[in-house]
Amino acid sequence: MGGMVMDGKTLRRAALLGAVAVSAVLFAGQALADVKIGVLMPLSGKGASYGQHQDVALKMALETLAKTGGKGEKIETVVYDTRGENAEAINLTRKLIFNDKVLAIVGPFFSAECEVAFPIAAQGKTPIVTASSAKPGIATKNRPWAFRNALSSDQMNGYLLDVWLKRNPIKSVVVLTDVKDAFTKVDGTVVFPAELKEKGVKVLDNISYQTGDIDYSAQVTKAKGQNPDGIVIAGLYNEGGNIVREIRKQGMTQPILGALGMSEPRFLEIAGKAGDGTMVVNPFWPDDPDPKVHAWATEYKARAKVEAGNTAALMYDSVLLLKTCIERSGVTNKPEDLAADRTRIMECLSKVKDEPGIAGPVTFNANGDAQLKPTVLVAKDGKWESIK
Repeated sequence: MGGMVMDGKTLRRAALLGAVAVSAVLFAGQALADVKIGVLMPLSGKGASYGQHQDVALKMALETLAKTGGKGEKIETVVYDTRGENAEAINLTRKLIFNDKVLAIVGPFFSAECEVAFPIAAQGKTPIVTASSAKPGIATKNRPWAFRNALSSDQMNGYLLDVWLKRNPIKSVVVLTDVKDAFTKVDGTVVFPAELKEKGVKVLDNISYQTGDIDYSAQVTKAKGQNPDGIVIAGLYNEGGNIVREIRKQGMTQPILGALGMSEPRFLEIAGKAGDGTMVVNPFWPDDPDPKVHAWATEYKARAKVEAGNTAALMYDSVLLLKTCIERSGVTNKPEDLAADRTRIMECLSKVKDEPGIAGPVTFNANGDAQLKPTVLVAKDGKWESIK
């Protein structure tokens, strides 16, 4: 393994997963210098469950690359824990670009992190691909270097609402919004309200809370007083799960619709039986009958002890996608060609069309956003079921 400069942050990563960087043999043949790809994930702090699930998928991707072979060097992923913090995302993006000299970066996870990390990657002319951020417009502002291998919420929420309203006679809702998280704040204050208005549904109130809050009784009591036909929660899995529990605890029986951040297995664990009936949208469904998806999801569950989620599948796909572009674009991996190699990968990603993946075929549009097919899921008995 190449020498790494370890600081306090990377030591946290080492303690959690046993190594700061993970290597996998990508190419057979003569041993050459490692091809470095950076990875930024929240392995501790807020959203740690997301990062830990993505890490399982990352290891699976590296093992797949080791088995499939290719044309030259081996890949080394330089992994750092951002803790979901913007300052860490900034510092670690710089470190990957200027110290570790990676060819490309996968991550970071949260939209707020991407808003501060993407401009640094663009300035450093290094391709960066988030496998999770859903806030509209993030990649667009940092083209041509930034990509989003995930669906933005404006590509999904209208479709989700159509399915939800078809199954439930809803004329009014209360929206509960996490105003601390960048993605959920936009979802709750901009995307959902606009879609609801377009569909003739009245928003009686928009009640705020913040990532990390513990007690949601006041917000739910306020929502209950409005007596809405339905409830929309713009939140992440932890807060969303606890809000749903409080909603049912207070005797509210209205249908619940959740943002993308709630479409994780961890939400089901936190919400428990109270989560039944909650509807979300996702480009990935672990029980997809496609044999390739089924085999991958089965292997993932055996390792992680939970069902695979959207962001895990997209992490897997993103790593393999970078491998494909490294092979196709003529990367030399010579130190003197670093800038040219980064450009080659960026140009390859810009031309990606119908590239196969676990979450479905990937095509990047002119804004750097992946075009994926959304699937509406409903929680039932501790699992996500697809709504046809």
